[in-house]
Amino acid sequence: VRQTRMAIVRNTLQQLRQTCLADIQLWLAPIAHYRVTDSTIQVRFPLPDGTRVESDWMLIPLDTKADQQRLLSLNLTGAWVSEFHEIEPSLISALSGRLGRFPSKAIAVPTWYGIVAETNPPDEDSEWYTLLEIEKPPNWAFYKQPGGMTDEAENIENLPDGYYDNLMANNNTDWSDIHVDAKYGKSLGGQAVFRASFKPDFHIVKAENLIASRDTPLMIGQDFGRTPAALIGQIDNRGRLIIFDELTSEDMGIEQFATEVMRPLLSNTYQGYGIFMVADPKGRDKSQVNEDSPFDMLKRLGFAVYPAPTNNIDPRLRAVEQMLLHQVAGGPQLMISDRCTTLIQAMKYWYRYRRKTTGVLEDKPEKTHPWSDVADCLQYMSMSTNANYLGKVMNAMRPKERKPPPAIGGWT
Repeated sequence: VRQTRMAIVRNTLQQLRQTCLADIQLWLAPIAHYRVTDSTIQVRFPLPDGTRVESDWMLIPLDTKADQQRLLSLNLTGAWVSEFHEIEPSLISALSGRLGRFPSKAIAVPTWYGIVAETNPPDEDSEWYTLLEIEKPPNWAFYKQPGGMTDEAENIENLPDGYYDNLMANNNTDWSDIHVDAKYGKSLGGQAVFRASFKPDFHIVKAENLIASRDTPLMIGQDFGRTPAALIGQIDNRGRLIIFDELTSEDMGIEQFATEVMRPLLSNTYQGYGIFMVADPKGRDKSQVNEDSPFDMLKRLGFAVYPAPTNNIDPRLRAVEQMLLHQVAGGPQLMISDRCTTLIQAMKYWYRYRRKTTGVLEDKPEKTHPWSDVADCLQYMSMSTNANYLGKVMNAMRPKERKPPPAIGGWT
């Protein structure tokens, strides 16, 4: 007997019965029996080799904490999570620990175990988007179904004529993006500052394709506060700004950040490179406790620190926009390594204008740590690129020529 035990998971039992159960009964009616008392589908059928399949599929809603506890106390072969964007991603991690445990290894080892999950596309600002598009866990495979209006659309032959056209005619664009075109949804919580100008496929580059040159000093964009952040980049000989790495922190001062977070990366990855730092101009303000400013602290640690041209938000945003919209030889002027996941999230969504209760967007981006921190760093670097800080820095780094003293006979 080939035994398996599966869980079918969705938010409510009613949803499970109206969708998953209804489809299973339609497709597998001859071999499936639904036991109402324990919400379990029993699948039974013989195989040509003389063995017999006995598989139990339990419908498990997540209405209450008790439901979740029940799910996470089972020994399962696998699970089907329906409309997974409606549940917390943390549940997938917890559920994974219950899989491959039935049948017991003492009896038989299952030839497969795992999770199958499906959903309409989630919103761009959701944790699911981050997992699927940015973090990409190595043991996950992610497949996108073609949009209903594309030439590759699937299952058209089994749908009424004009099915997707009618859906689009009766719903707004945001709804159609998700349910017809299979695109990610736009959150109503705010709007990304650089949504129109940042093109992930164009501006994000694989880290292995970006190599720092030793002929040009590295530039570090630095933001202060109790959550210091930094971006490590370089302006190449074609005037492109390349962002190689990012650093973020929680509840620490700039001295601790520089010595415990920044220096190890610089020593291990960028040993021997020239380095200069462009930072928030407010970092020149003296502390209320002593006469040290963040600039003083960094200079004492050996960093060459320059203030960004301004701290006003409008020119900062314009500087980034100019770099995003400008091309160099058909490629981007601003290139971001795919290692910089926080910056990428900020550019895609999390550095945003907050939407007021009236529906109107605020004038200034909201503070969304750590995304706004790295976005600030990028603004200082972009302004400095446009202001040719690199030329000033390289002149300052160039050894001074010492004129020979005049000949003895030349003294008067």
